[in-house]
Amino acid sequence: MQSFEVKRGHGKTLENGGLKTMMKEEFGEIVEDGNLFSGSFKALKSIKVEFVSITEIKVETETDNDAAPEDSLEAHQAYNRFMQSVTSFNAKQRIDRAKAKAKREAKAAAEKEMKS
Repeated sequence: MQSFEVKRGHGKTLENGGLKTMMKEEFGEIVEDGNLFSGSFKALKSIKVEFVSITEIKVETETDNDAAPEDSLEAHQAYNRFMQSVTSFNAKQRIDRAKAKAKREAKAAAEKEMKS
C-alpha cells in the first residue's frame, strides 16, 4: 500500500464515515472492514483505502490491463478526483510530496548508517 499525506485541516472530513462517503461517490458500492474500505470501478479491478489518521491514508489499486480504453480513462479520472477530494492535493502536489518524503527518508537512513 502506498501512503498519501492529507492536507492539514482537511483530515477531519474523512472521519465518521466521510472517507466511505467520498469513495461511494466515485466508485459506487464500498465494503468496509474497520479502517479499510474497498471497491472497484470499470478498469479499476480493486481499490483499497486505509484510513490511518487525519494526516495519512494508504491506497492500493489493481487495474485491468485488458479493459477498454474508455473504461481505463474513466477509472483513472475517477481515481484522481477521489484522491484530490480526500487529500486536498492535486496529482502534481501528491507526486511532489511523495518525492520529498522519499528524500527525507533516504537522508535519515544515510545518517543512521554513518553513525553505525
